[in-house]
Amino acid sequence: MHFDPTMRDLTHKLVDTLFDHVEQIESRPVVDWKTAPELRDVIRDTNDPIKAILDHSIQLHHPAYMGHQVCPPFPSAILGDLLISTLNQSTAVWEMSPIGTVIEQEIVRWLADRAGYPPESLGTAVSGGSAANLTGLLAARARWRARGGEGSPVILASADTHYSAARAAAIMDIGDVIKIETDDRHRMNVDALERALRAHGANVLAVVATSGSTATGAFDELEKIREIAGDTWLHVDAAHGASVLLSEKLRHLVAGLDRADSFSWDPHKMLWMPLSLGAILVRDGQWLRRAFEADAPYLFHAERELDNLGAVTIQCSKRADAIKLWLTLRMFGTQPFTEALDKVTEITRYQYEQLAASDDFEPMHEPEFNILCFRYRGSDEQNLELRERLIRTGEAWITSTVLKGRRVLRVTMINPRTERTHVDAMLESLRRLAR
Repeated sequence: MHFDPTMRDLTHKLVDTLFDHVEQIESRPVVDWKTAPELRDVIRDTNDPIKAILDHSIQLHHPAYMGHQVCPPFPSAILGDLLISTLNQSTAVWEMSPIGTVIEQEIVRWLADRAGYPPESLGTAVSGGSAANLTGLLAARARWRARGGEGSPVILASADTHYSAARAAAIMDIGDVIKIETDDRHRMNVDALERALRAHGANVLAVVATSGSTATGAFDELEKIREIAGDTWLHVDAAHGASVLLSEKLRHLVAGLDRADSFSWDPHKMLWMPLSLGAILVRDGQWLRRAFEADAPYLFHAERELDNLGAVTIQCSKRADAIKLWLTLRMFGTQPFTEALDKVTEITRYQYEQLAASDDFEPMHEPEFNILCFRYRGSDEQNLELRERLIRTGEAWITSTVLKGRRVLRVTMINPRTERTHVDAMLESLRRLAR
């Protein structure tokens, strides 16, 4: 297999097919629902593998997709992915990708500057929020040990913290992640946090706050948490919410992020990058380096110590994913991000207002950003069944979760092409199915 005229022709045809697919997306269902056995038959019998994948994927570009926190990526970033895959650079070691390394360093500095981090901060691109949260806690442990921390450390995190915090603790052999109750706005209860800090004292390795929780999109009160935590390491899971830094209307939601010791940020969520591109930022970069100290002279040559990105991450095979964000910024600047952030926030607010004015639905909270939980006025079982029936029609895609013990419906407005008419149609579909 070579870069020959046949492959060139196939590539041109694929690009045209992809553009046609997205441009005509509303003529399709959001998903052509099939069971796993039925899909196996499709992929085993097809003579057109590309068409089979396109036809049977969940259509994230469809404006009635209001589901998980996975975005329909910007086309410039898709071009970046093609460029990255063609060149296949590994950025763990400088000499394997000099320009990819510099681009990642530039992007990490750009992200850090958006948050107001100082020059001594350090970070790296990672696969996503889970890897970022693990990395932030490893940096916290490096400082904890350097300061004489002994015994069994604990982590304090809100009851709505992403499961990756508990998974990171298990990987690090930390036995206890103590869940802090949330308030009526689904934020970490700062009074409960203060009690937990008094109770566990020097054993607290880190406090984990959240900016843009998975369940409700809630933003913890970072300035208050910083004051209460004192000198305890504060890590913020801002994988979903840090992107509000690019919007003048929304950036107040992460006030105090600049004072966190570390935070995660996923451009592959609310900066509309293709999977995967996450990032971890550490305010005092020495702790990120000390978390990953290793002796590997065959890779990390001393003269390139500061440029070997593999020295600050668990990854050795490290894709040059920062290129797609850098390319988009170079081509279009920040305006597409700002417009998209404000648009999805406005659409989420519109749905909240429609729910609040209805007799058959109830919003479960007032949204701050682009995630909203709501219920049909019925039983938990009926709400769960409604969601399953809706997605199988292909008319819309929403999710479901349990919020403070109750089954709820949930939307993530992540497609800037979603309009009010699509929200209205989704709610009418639910009403029809309920009847």
